[in-house]
Amino acid sequence: MTPPDRLHNPRFSDNDHPPANPGLLRRFGPAGTIFLVGLLIGLLFFLSRELLWSQILRQTLGHLPNASWSWQTVGDRGLTHITFQHFELHVDQTRFFVPELTIQLGTTRPVTMTAVTGPTLVADVSWNRDLYLAGGIDLRRLMPEQRVQGTLELDGFVRWQTWDQPPHRGELDIQAPGLLVLAPGIMTINLRAQATLDGNHLRLTPLQADGPVGVTADAEGFLDWNRLENTTYSISGTLTGLGNLPFSASGRLGSLWGR
Repeated sequence: MTPPDRLHNPRFSDNDHPPANPGLLRRFGPAGTIFLVGLLIGLLFFLSRELLWSQILRQTLGHLPNASWSWQTVGDRGLTHITFQHFELHVDQTRFFVPELTIQLGTTRPVTMTAVTGPTLVADVSWNRDLYLAGGIDLRRLMPEQRVQGTLELDGFVRWQTWDQPPHRGELDIQAPGLLVLAPGIMTINLRAQATLDGNHLRLTPLQADGPVGVTADAEGFLDWNRLENTTYSISGTLTGLGNLPFSASGRLGSLWGR
């Protein structure tokens, strides 16, 4: 079938062919092609690493409220991984400190973050905006200004609908083997709980601890994602080490830290 432009344009004949556009590499020629390939390799192995990791940090941490971050030095670094030494994350007025933070790019898990605070916590970010957590953190090193102490072990997930909003679902198994200090005068031994997040509603049930006074309780909090110290909490249960004495308490999270 004759193309329509030949029916309406007498300049075309059956033996005429429109001139072919030369390919991009043919336009540059041999010398230009070598220069172009060299430029791309240079960008890939030198410049793009800094741009790549700054973009990854912006995408993974930039949606936190009033977030900023810095680090002291960069250790091992490549196209698919980087290690930051003495990494600091500031969220609103709270400082989080990680002595060693490694970020790894992959295929099944696009981003894996490994935070070493003594124990190691691995956080995998999936393509469907799930954050999987496994491992432990040293609370005193992670939050040096909050007067907390102990090792917290986590296993579970937190889910986002969109990255520009706080997480809306989550399930975590939480354990704190040994001594855990939540605030001056508030401490437990061998704490364990199952945490469930629904919107900004966080539930810990059942929450159990072995001492200094045994506790079995249910707790909940309503999270203020913009100012964590404004989070409200309530807890009620039984002090099992004192003859099964019922108790309850409620308040604002920041008041426990003197803020």
